[in-house]
Order: sequence, then C-alpha cells, then structure tokens
Amino acid sequence: MARLRAPTRNGEVLAEPGFGAIPALVAANRRKLDRRDISVDGQTLRELRTLARREVLAGSTADLDAPLILAGHQPELAHPGVWVKNFALNGLARHLGGTPLNLIVDNDTLKNPSLKFPVLRGENAHIELLPFDRLDGERPYEDRAVLDVELFRSFPDRAAPLWVNWGFEPLLPKVWRLGQNVGEVFTAIRCQCERRWGCSNLDLPVSRLSRTRAFGHFARQILNDLPRFRAIYNAAIRAYRKANRVRSDNHPAPELAEGEAPFWVHADNGQRRRATAASDVQSLRPRALTLTLFARVCLGDFFIHGIGGGKYDEVTDAIIRDYFGIEPPAYQVLSATLHLPLRAFPSTVEDQKRAERRVRDLHWNPQMFLTSGEATELLRLAAKEPPRREHALRQSWFRDLRAMKDRLRSRVADRAADAERDCDRIRTEARANAILQRRDYSWVLYPEETLRPFLQRFLELG
Repeated sequence: MARLRAPTRNGEVLAEPGFGAIPALVAANRRKLDRRDISVDGQTLRELRTLARREVLAGSTADLDAPLILAGHQPELAHPGVWVKNFALNGLARHLGGTPLNLIVDNDTLKNPSLKFPVLRGENAHIELLPFDRLDGERPYEDRAVLDVELFRSFPDRAAPLWVNWGFEPLLPKVWRLGQNVGEVFTAIRCQCERRWGCSNLDLPVSRLSRTRAFGHFARQILNDLPRFRAIYNAAIRAYRKANRVRSDNHPAPELAEGEAPFWVHADNGQRRRATAASDVQSLRPRALTLTLFARVCLGDFFIHGIGGGKYDEVTDAIIRDYFGIEPPAYQVLSATLHLPLRAFPSTVEDQKRAERRVRDLHWNPQMFLTSGEATELLRLAAKEPPRREHALRQSWFRDLRAMKDRLRSRVADRAADAERDCDRIRTEARANAILQRRDYSWVLYPEETLRPFLQRFLELG
C-alpha cells in the first residue's frame, strides 16, 4: 500500500488488486468470515453478520445470501476519482450477482463549505474558492443544516463568471437544488445522476447504520473489552507509523487515551465528544477505523477503498488479526484521474526546466553560446588553473576567470534577454497547466459528455 500513488495522466485508473482477481477474493472472504467460533457480544460472527444484513437490507429486494459489496465516502461533492468507486461498486455487484451498498459517512464533519474553481484569464490561471454556505464551526453532515439559504441557492449564479472562459457549461447549474441539510442535498444530486447513468446502488447513512442492533452488539463488545481493544488498537497505529515513517500523532488516527473508546458520542445539538466505556451505545458513531472494521468483518463481503482509506486500513488489518484472531478479508484500492476538458498551453514542466537551465547557462557559462574562436581566450585561461595548494594564485585566477566571463556575457546579452522572456512565458504556461489539470475538482464542474462515459466504463466489469 505504501507504494500506491494517485494516477497522474488524464483517464488513468489505479485498481489494486485488479478487477479480474476480485471474484475469487470475494469467495475467499465469505469463507473466512463464516465463523461460529468467534463471539461478538454473545453473538457468533455468523449470527451477527446475518443480523447486520437483515437490518441493513430491510425494505429492499436484495438477496440476503448474495455477496454484499461495499464502498463509502462523505456526502461531499467529490472529484471523479472518488466517485468512480460508486460505479465500480455497481459493476462488481452486477458481475457477482450481488448487492452494491454505499455507506454515506454522514458522521464526518463538513470542514469547508466551498468549492475550488480554476479561473482562466488570458495566459494566466488561478484557483478561486467560492462558498456555497456560511462557515459555522464543524458539524457532522447528519446535523449540518444549510445556514445561509440565499448563499446556497445562488451558488450556480455566483459561479457562472468563473467558468465563462472554459468553453463548456458544467453540470453544476443543471443539478443544483435547494434543501435543508447539506449532506442530504449533495447525496440527492449524486444519486439522481447515478440513476440516470445506469448506476443504482443502495445507500445507507452511517448515522442510520449506527442505530442498528448489529452495530450495537459490535460497540458493546468493544466497550466491555475496552482495555484489551485499546491496547491492540494503539499498537496497530504505532506499527503503521513506524513502518511508514509517519511522525504525526494524528495519522492514520490518534491513539486512544486511557479510558477512551474508538467512537464519537453524538449529541442532539449536533456536537460530538469522545466516547468512554460508560457511553450510551445508542448515541455512538464510529470513527474511521471502527467503521471499516465493522463494515469489513461484521457486514460486507468486499470493500472498495480510495487510496487514503486503503493505506489506513492496514491498521484495521492488524486489529482484525490481533483482536478477532482471523486473517483480514481482502479489499480493493481504486482511484482515477479525469481532467476538466479545459484548453492546455503548449509548455510543459520539462520545457520550463530546459528554459530555466538555458537562462542559468547564459549567465554562468556564456562560452557555451559562442564560437570556439570567441571563447579561445577563456579556454586558455581555464587550462592554466593553478594547483589547489596554491591558494593565492587560485584566488587571482578566479578573479581573472570571473572578469573574462563578464566580458563574454556581454556578447550574449541579447540572447540572455530573449531567454528570460521565453522562460517567463513558459513558466506562466506551465503554472497555468498545473492549475487547469488538477485532479481534485468537484464532479459538478465537469460537462456530462466528459464525465458520464468515463464513469459508465466501470458498470461493465465482467
């Protein structure tokens, strides 16, 4: 996992392991998790998984015995490399005759109520942040109401001048809608497009998953066995940091303090606090590692992660081994890169490096740009370099060398000025390309004719 990197080229996909390996991995996961000898709060693992599926799939026509394929993300307007998981989830479930379930991580917080826009003005480009709502602290999506209705409603109109030079109209004004809860609005926008484009997954907010009896059994097991679980949890985090040379105390997650449980306590006022062994199970929400721990062990047969989640689930793997005593079920890491179809300038990063090298050489090595006859005097002087032990002679020789280069530099002054101008132009174009070709712009900034066919490729994985 440490070697995994986000794709850089337009249209490139990272899938590890590849899709062809997944059917066998799903079958192996199902055998691995069908255990009667592992107890979770008085339930065998087999019984708990049956209960979890029955509760989660209640009201649907899904087959409880079919493979259950999972993915999940916060209800934000993510970039296409994140959204691609939903389409692969649907394609894999179709291929396996299973059920696709997307977990809406609405217990996470909305940290920045704005979107990034690339703004193109002539040969220059910059990024502008445009707010869609007022910032008022960090609240979980499940409680995050739209605070400024007019700011939210007018977002597409205020954004329109930013894309005036793009050459296309994005999806944003076509899909934007008003609602009371930010996460619910963004989920509705996403689901509407998915259904129109042939991707019909089941969606389940984590806030609702947290209120199931199955999750309650899982949470009580941890709370009642907190000292042992905490020791295993913290040891797994420390091992990950050591293996990946991570110095931050917050990555991949903070260690649990004495008496602290790996859950959030959700309050009616939208605030959340750290859980303890005495916390009410009914008010708990999982943290990142405990969410995927429950999802992979107690609910699903296969999980599709993004790069960040896939790396961090190495910690979950260690917890599964050491706490439950089983080999962790396999999962996939999936990501992709799709650029906005904006104009590209001709200059590349390599062009910039060459131009900057030419400017440096014209200044420090002007003889490179003169004929051998013009540089003869310098070459003769260079050939007379004194030995290193002759410090006084070497100082005099260096002064003569600098003076000679200054005289030669005057002969290439016009070329140096041209090179500086070319370098400034190339640097500006390369910088603009870096902005215009970022991979992390929200999917609502893309035109449908670019985005839809790219995502629909993942519906046919058989």
